[in-house]
Amino acid sequence: MTKLKQHKSKILGLIVSSLFIGLIIWNLDFKQLIDTFKVFNYKVLLAFIPLYTLGLYIRGFRWKYLLCGSSKLTVKEAFFSFTTGNTINSYLPARAGDFWRAYHVGKKLDESKMKMLGSIILERIIDGISVLLILTFAVLAYFKHKWVINLTYISAALFIGSLIFFFAIFKYNKTDWFFEKIAQIPMLYNFKNLIYKISGMINKFIEGFQSLNNPKCFFMAFLTSCIAWGIECILTYILILGFGNDYGFSISLFIISFIALSTIIPSSSVFVGPYQYAYILALGIYHIPKANALGIAFIHQITIMIIITTISIIYFLFTDTNWKNIKKEIEDNNASDA
Repeated sequence: MTKLKQHKSKILGLIVSSLFIGLIIWNLDFKQLIDTFKVFNYKVLLAFIPLYTLGLYIRGFRWKYLLCGSSKLTVKEAFFSFTTGNTINSYLPARAGDFWRAYHVGKKLDESKMKMLGSIILERIIDGISVLLILTFAVLAYFKHKWVINLTYISAALFIGSLIFFFAIFKYNKTDWFFEKIAQIPMLYNFKNLIYKISGMINKFIEGFQSLNNPKCFFMAFLTSCIAWGIECILTYILILGFGNDYGFSISLFIISFIALSTIIPSSSVFVGPYQYAYILALGIYHIPKANALGIAFIHQITIMIIITTISIIYFLFTDTNWKNIKKEIEDNNASDA
């Protein structure tokens, strides 16, 4: 990722965040927003914090399954690097944390960084399908408004389509054949070494999808993903109860679905704008006022940010990783992509 691309991502993120912030503060009742913080029972966080951490640890198991039980990657390392990557994603644009995780773990384990990146892409697709199942269940069981059903269709096309696309590429890999044909073009003869290098990188990237060829690995990766997202639904429900209201468990299904999908939208640091507006849309289904929804969104997001940032700091303290090294690894990764 070049510096020009980084700047474009930052500018796009700022524009998108600004538009959503404008929608959020339009006709916002600030007094009602402040009152929302006052009524929250902060004791529920005593259950939220350890359970959310458990969900992150389960995602560590998932990444190991996606790599088909690679003996080099421990669940502990997968957990810490996943959490630190998500922390970086929250503070930096353009999914910098995912690229850092692929580079950092690949370097640490002497594995192909492109293979690591491929497994992370598959991880995101599985995330999307897990969230799609949650949203589909919520729509079928509780809420059938047309705009939500259309959102479900779009999500299905995006994530299931992506899975089918990458499965086809993995199963019928013609990379070597394709680039061999390109290398034989007379005018490209002087670029043969570059062409073969690109071919090798793509093959390594495709290796990251190896769990698609192992039903047990893929099933366990998908199962652990569903468990992790199920925990997030339970935690969201507990959080809503902390505000003294019980709207039923279905409310957490819509919240998790909407905020998960909102993170796909380009935005500035900590997903400011899309995340909060997704919360407002989800709670709007239950006729919860914008100010109350925004207050709940703030507490939810800030709590998560504190948890993952704290875990990342612990990772820094007990390993040779620090923010300076992370910045250098991101820069090195960008240079290798340029």
